[in-house]
Amino acid sequence: MNAGIAPAFTDAIIVAGQGQALDDLFAVLTETGLPTERVADLIEAEGQIEERGQALLVLFAASPTDEALRMVTRLRKGLNSATLPIVVLMAKGREELMVRALEVGADDCLETPAYPPLTLARIRALMGRLREMAEGVDQRQRFDLVVRGAGDGIWDWRLTDDSVYFSPRWRELLGYQPEDRFSAMDDWLALVHPEESEMVKREMRNHLEGISLAFQVECRLRHKSQSYRWFLIRGTSQRDPYGHATRMAGSLTDISERKLTDPMTGLPNRIVLYDRINQAIIKTRRRKNSNYGIILLQIDRYETMREAYGQSFCDNVQRVVAQRIVGILRMTDTLTIMSDTTMCILVDVMREDTDLVRVAQRVRGAAEEPVSLGEESVMLTLSIGMAQGSTHHIGADELIKDATAALNKARQSGAGHEAVFDPDMQRRARDRLRIEADLHQALRREELRVFWQPIVELGRNRLAGFEALLRWEHPTRGLISPLEFIPVAEESGLIVPIGKFVLREALHQARAWHEAGAPRDLFVSVNVSSRQLDSPDLVEAVTAALSDHPVPVGCLHIEITESAVMRDVGRSQDVLKQLKALGCHMALDDFGTGHSSLSLLQRLPLDYVKIDRSFIAAMSGEFSGESMVGAIIQIAKILRLTVIAEGIEAEADELRLRALGCQFGQGYRYGKPLPAPQWQDVLFANRRLGVAQ
Repeated sequence: MNAGIAPAFTDAIIVAGQGQALDDLFAVLTETGLPTERVADLIEAEGQIEERGQALLVLFAASPTDEALRMVTRLRKGLNSATLPIVVLMAKGREELMVRALEVGADDCLETPAYPPLTLARIRALMGRLREMAEGVDQRQRFDLVVRGAGDGIWDWRLTDDSVYFSPRWRELLGYQPEDRFSAMDDWLALVHPEESEMVKREMRNHLEGISLAFQVECRLRHKSQSYRWFLIRGTSQRDPYGHATRMAGSLTDISERKLTDPMTGLPNRIVLYDRINQAIIKTRRRKNSNYGIILLQIDRYETMREAYGQSFCDNVQRVVAQRIVGILRMTDTLTIMSDTTMCILVDVMREDTDLVRVAQRVRGAAEEPVSLGEESVMLTLSIGMAQGSTHHIGADELIKDATAALNKARQSGAGHEAVFDPDMQRRARDRLRIEADLHQALRREELRVFWQPIVELGRNRLAGFEALLRWEHPTRGLISPLEFIPVAEESGLIVPIGKFVLREALHQARAWHEAGAPRDLFVSVNVSSRQLDSPDLVEAVTAALSDHPVPVGCLHIEITESAVMRDVGRSQDVLKQLKALGCHMALDDFGTGHSSLSLLQRLPLDYVKIDRSFIAAMSGEFSGESMVGAIIQIAKILRLTVIAEGIEAEADELRLRALGCQFGQGYRYGKPLPAPQWQDVLFANRRLGVAQ
C-alpha cells in the first residue's frame, strides 16, 4: 500500500486460520449473505489484506503466545493499521487471553461457541464504526490534499480558550518555523501592518458579532524577514445555539504578486513604487552623496484615443509603450504603472542633476514612435513631469506630489512637453485649488458680474453692440482678472454653469436695453468655451434663455474659438447649425491664431470672424503686419463673412482698418469693459464712439 493514503473500507470479511470455531463462524456469516472469505493460512491472510488494501480480519487464539496474536502485533505496526478491523475468537472463560488480545490491538473479542445473533450484531456494528472512521480519514486526507494544492495556510481559532492552530503551510508563508511561538490570536494580529490593523480587527469583530456572514480581508503581514507581504485572509465561524461564535477557522493566501503587479503589463504597480521611493529616501539619509528622482509619464490625448478605438486598443498601446521604455532603462531604474494613462520611472542612482532630463529624453525617443496595432496606427506624445529627491522629502507622497505638479505644468503647455518641479508649482497649484473652491461659492453668492465692451461699426463710427465679459468681484480679494480664474473654470468644468449664467445675464440686459429704446439692431455677443461646446445641453440652455428673455432675431451673437471647433469638427458643425436655427449669429473668435482651413470656414455656419488683437498690434510695426490683416479681411469677404477687429487702441489702427475694408472694431479706443449702467449715455444720447470712454 502507498504510504500516507488510507484505503477506503470494504465490506469484505476474511476468516483466517484453522479450527472448528472458525468453520462455524464462516458458515454463519455466509448464510447471512455477508461477503466472507475463508483462508486456512495466516500468511495468506496477510497477503490478502496487502492486496485488498482493507478488510475485516477474524482470527482464533488459544493462548497469549498464539501465532494469531503475534500476527495482530505485526499488523498494528504496519501501514494504515489504524483503520484495519481485527476480531479475535477464543474459548469461553479465557478473560486473561481476551485482555491480552485487546492489548496487542484487537478491536473486539468473541467467545465460542457463540450465539449467532449476538456475533452478527457485534461484527456489523464494528464494520459500521470502522467504515465511518475510514470515510473520515479519507475526507481529512482529501482536505489536506486540496489545501496543499491550493498553497493556502490554515488557521483554526477556538474562542473558548483563545487557542489557535496554525498549519505548517501557514508558518511557511510567513517564514516561521514550528518552534516559533504562535498560540493566540494576538500573536497573529501583531503581524498586521499598522495601516491595516484597525481594519482587520473591525472586520473580524463584525463577523464575530454576526454583522457579516464571512470574514474576508486583504492586508499586509510582517514576514519573519521583517518585510511585508500581501495576504488574503478568509474565515467563517461556528456558533452555539444562542448564536455566539465559539470557533473560527479559515485560510491564508499570499496575493503579493497580484497586489504588487499591474495585471495588464506585468510591471510593478504604485505599491512597489511607494516602497522603493521610501527605501531611496532612507538610503539618502544614510549616504549624503546619494541622489534619486522620479519621472511621471502621461500619454497625451488618451481619452480621444479611447473614444476612437476603445479601451482594449488603449491597453495594448500602453503595453507597447511600457515595453519600449523598459528596453532603454538602466538596471537601476524602475518603471511602474500608476494608472491606465500614467507611468512612473524611479531613477534610483543619479550621478548628476541632469540625469532626470537625460532619462526623460531617452524615454521620449523610444516611446514617441508610431504604434501599429492591427490595421490602426497612432502617433503618440508624452507629457513628462520630473522631481528630484531632496532632504525635505520624508515620504513617497511628497515626491510624487512634486512630480505631479511638474506634470500638470507640462500638460498646460500642450502635448509633448516636459517640466521639472520647482517650489513655485506647489504655490500655484494651491492657488488654483483655492480659486476653484471660491468659484463654487461665487455662483451661489452672486459674486460674478457681467461687464460690457462696445463693438463699433467703423464706417459710421456707430455703436453696434456689446461683448459680454465676465468679471469676479471677490469679497476679500476685490476684482479678480479673468486670466486668473477662467482657465480654472475651464479645467474644473465650472465654466458650463458659469457660461449659462453669462448667457442669461446678457439676454436679460439686451432685452432691458431694447425695451428702454435702444436700436433694434443692437446685439450682444457671448463667448462659448470648448467645454460648453462639448456639453450636450448647450443648445437646450440657449433655447431656454431665449425663451425666458426674448430678443430680436440676430440680437444674440455667439463667439467660439478655432481651437474649440477643432476638438470635434463634425459635432461643432452640428451644434452651430442648431444655434443658427434659433436665430443666433455665429462668430469665430481669435481668427488667424488657430489651424482652421478655408474649407472648414466654408463648412461652418459663420457670420463673423474676429481678427485677433496680436495681428492689430503688429500693424504698427513692419509692413507685413498690415498686409496680413489685409489678407485676412479679403479672405473673409470672399467667404461673405463680416470682420470685427479686436484690440484697437489708437486712431492710426482705426484708420488703417477702415482703409483695408474692416467693418467693425473693438478695443480700448472705444471703451474698457464696464458695468451696464455706465453705458446708458452712449446708448440713449446718440453719442459717437471715436475716443476711449
